[in-house]
Amino acid sequence: MKRMSIILIPLMVFFYLSISNGYARENKVVEGLIESVTDDSIKVRGNYYDIAGVPLENASGKTVQKDQLKVGRKVEIFFKNNSIKTILIYPEHIVE
Repeated sequence: MKRMSIILIPLMVFFYLSISNGYARENKVVEGLIESVTDDSIKVRGNYYDIAGVPLENASGKTVQKDQLKVGRKVEIFFKNNSIKTILIYPEHIVE
């Protein structure tokens, strides 16, 4: 019984960590302020993100136009399987 516990507990921990790590890689969110805007990309936290064809939404979930992407605005970039699924754009004046 003791031997079985010694083998079974590490195996359970290994499987739990493998499964949770797999889910963590699927979904990711980058939050920050827009540092620069070009025609098809934005710079957030020092990295450029291609926004061509990506749905843009405001904090209410309504679709907005690309002109809402302005330097200094807070955004959340949602990824699924390493591709951008949507960008959430917050209003210019947020009270936190």
